[in-house]
Amino acid sequence: MSARRLFREACRLDPELAEAHLWLGRVSAGIVAYGWSDEPQRDIREGLDAALKAVRLDEKNPYSHYALAICSIYANAPEQAILAAEKAIEISPSFALGHLVMGMGQFFRGSASEAIAPLEHGLMLNPYDPQNFVWFNILALAYLFGGQASEALAAAIKARKIAPAWRPTHETLACCYVSLGRLPEAGSCVELMREMENPSGDALAPFRLRNPHWADEMAHLLKKAGWQR
Repeated sequence: MSARRLFREACRLDPELAEAHLWLGRVSAGIVAYGWSDEPQRDIREGLDAALKAVRLDEKNPYSHYALAICSIYANAPEQAILAAEKAIEISPSFALGHLVMGMGQFFRGSASEAIAPLEHGLMLNPYDPQNFVWFNILALAYLFGGQASEALAAAIKARKIAPAWRPTHETLACCYVSLGRLPEAGSCVELMREMENPSGDALAPFRLRNPHWADEMAHLLKKAGWQR
């Protein structure tokens, strides 16, 4: 919240500074994604407005288009996110976040197989980003719903290595193990989940909203693993 306050102040002090607006957009998306917002619709609207202004001020900055893309994801507009990601990649083909948010947009709109390549490429370009546990988790789910459970498990294990105490990764791991018929390991994931704090937000909320059949499948796999909500 302090970061958002500071970026708001930066926007006020210099309304023509694209970096201030794009960072306000990025921070707004993070606040909504991690469940730190009391009014997510209002906050993501602020983020979208800021990102759109950043694009107008500096259309050649890939971070401006990334800010628009990530805010669009949490405004449940994955098609707009994909277009913004495409523009970021056109400007800077080696821009890791552009490829990652492209994959996220493809996955959230229901195109699991099309999400895999950009996610893999983005992770290859930036293998040490501290947020990679999120990207690996999305990659694991894209593999899982793309019918590649073994590859899904490998990606989920990488996510766990980065953030072993993040419960959504263990949910994904449990689903992967059940899909592979490895119920004891799935049960172990569930036991760990019971010991972990429930995350304050659901970074996959727009995905679940757009793809209720996949959300139901995840719930079914978790139930087979022994998880009861």
